[in-house]
Amino acid sequence: MTNQPPKRMYSIAAALASAALLLGAAACGSTDQTTDASSTSTPGPVSTLLPESVQKAGILTIATDAQLPPNNFVGPDGKTIIGVSVDMGNAVAKALGVKATFVNTKFASLITGLQAGRYDIAMSGITDTAERQKQVDFVDFIESGQVFIVPKGNPGKVDSQDAMCGKNLSLVTGTISVDLAEAQSAKCVQAGQEQVKILKFPTVADALLQLTNGRADANIANLGKAAYQSKESGGKLEVAGKPFATSYDAVAVKKGDKEMIAALQYGFEQIIKDGTYQKVLEKWDVQDSAVDKVVVNGGDSLEGSTS
Repeated sequence: MTNQPPKRMYSIAAALASAALLLGAAACGSTDQTTDASSTSTPGPVSTLLPESVQKAGILTIATDAQLPPNNFVGPDGKTIIGVSVDMGNAVAKALGVKATFVNTKFASLITGLQAGRYDIAMSGITDTAERQKQVDFVDFIESGQVFIVPKGNPGKVDSQDAMCGKNLSLVTGTISVDLAEAQSAKCVQAGQEQVKILKFPTVADALLQLTNGRADANIANLGKAAYQSKESGGKLEVAGKPFATSYDAVAVKKGDKEMIAALQYGFEQIIKDGTYQKVLEKWDVQDSAVDKVVVNGGDSLEGSTS
């Protein structure tokens, strides 16, 4: 009696073979990407790598907070979500033979919405931390460090973690920046200094407004976001300090969804190989954050990690 391979293994092998043909054909055609899922086409062969619900829909539903440039934000037309996460999500979805559609939601609701099954994945410049790994799994695709955004001339002199003691930090609720400020505040108190005064706001725009109106001394953001925000401020803001708390930006996946994780790893592998990944990073001027390969739940493995 001949042993037969498990159906799932056969499906993946067939999908990978078909994927090679599909990607070869794609390389000869247009590289244009779209966030419009309304004109959904028949899912490609590699879509069988994805969970069955995504295969049937032909759509990968991605949650994002569209107020975090350059990762994810509303474009000049006032309605289209653009940014690093969007371009990466579209590219990975295309490599997996489906289309991506993005759902705009508050950052603090991303993980709970994912756990509730309202989205397939979340891409929103989410930092992979050991604490968040208790709730979701991560596919890490960007490596970065945190820096300070300060008013022009840095009047508060915030250029290191120690320099945060006694200063006003305006931060976005639910982000890793709050965790970093709270941890530093405890160190300040232990050292006999004033605690960090943490001001929390629902959006990046609200948090940065506190810097330009003189109510806060600094904001914390990863290097790519900080450079973008400073550039867009028209000279009102600047980046201060050297990168600290090295971390991964990641795709968040429902805890234990090994099928989705494997599919995303495959998708990223393809766009790294064909150069799409690097082109996206260069488009948004964050190419220094590139990784050679994506990893799963690697957030607590980096030197200086926020975990």
